[in-house]
Amino acid sequence: MVWDILSVCGWPVAGSRDDPPMEPPRVTLLQEQSGVDGSFLLAMLMTNHLKQSADNHVLLVAANHNAAHYTAACQKLTFNTASAIQTGQLCIVDVLAELYASGGSLGSPELLQLINGRISGYDKRNTLIIVDDLTFYSTMHSAGSGENAVIDFIEQLLHTTTAAHHHRMVLKVNASECYERLCTFLIDLADVTVSLGPLPSGSFRELDGILTVHRKQSAYPLMSAVREQSKTLLYKVHDRMVRTYVHGEVGIKNL
Repeated sequence: MVWDILSVCGWPVAGSRDDPPMEPPRVTLLQEQSGVDGSFLLAMLMTNHLKQSADNHVLLVAANHNAAHYTAACQKLTFNTASAIQTGQLCIVDVLAELYASGGSLGSPELLQLINGRISGYDKRNTLIIVDDLTFYSTMHSAGSGENAVIDFIEQLLHTTTAAHHHRMVLKVNASECYERLCTFLIDLADVTVSLGPLPSGSFRELDGILTVHRKQSAYPLMSAVREQSKTLLYKVHDRMVRTYVHGEVGIKNL
């Protein structure tokens, strides 16, 4: 059985005939453990959002990978990123390029201020804002203050985008224990939390990892601890698609 990975994550799929269409979550949190890379899911969310409507926009703040990585990933998903960048439908803030151009003069506080300014100045409607990866800025800060600075940045970001009701956010973070406080804060904010982890039994060429989705209960929006039962899938990333499997499926062992 192949489940659509975007639908499982709570996102409407471009070209879907659902009536009424699914309302995408305002804040999606992507947590990745060591040994897996969630950039494939970010590329899928980007291309899906842009394909839904010519009025949709994406602002990507890339630090875990550079801009070329994401443009190549979107090209594999049959989306013309060059045209989208030229028309302003897609904007990529390449943090690694900014660091290189600054000659090392930019620290985490200056980077966060720069990013906040770019996001605040991006006045396109129906924008999907993607920040990859928040833990990058935490490690650049002095010991003990990194998580606090990133939390302040996210609170400012949410305040900045509150008036823009059509804006959506996807935040990616490393789920290591050393970022436990930051992850707890982000989980409280997120409408949907997607966790990516390696197979507990070790590497397996037919699968890349396990994806678990937690959605906040719509009936209790102010109670972040009340969430729908999680959905867990096994997944394999191919060049032009992602295949998903359920535990116990024929040909897949209970891993």
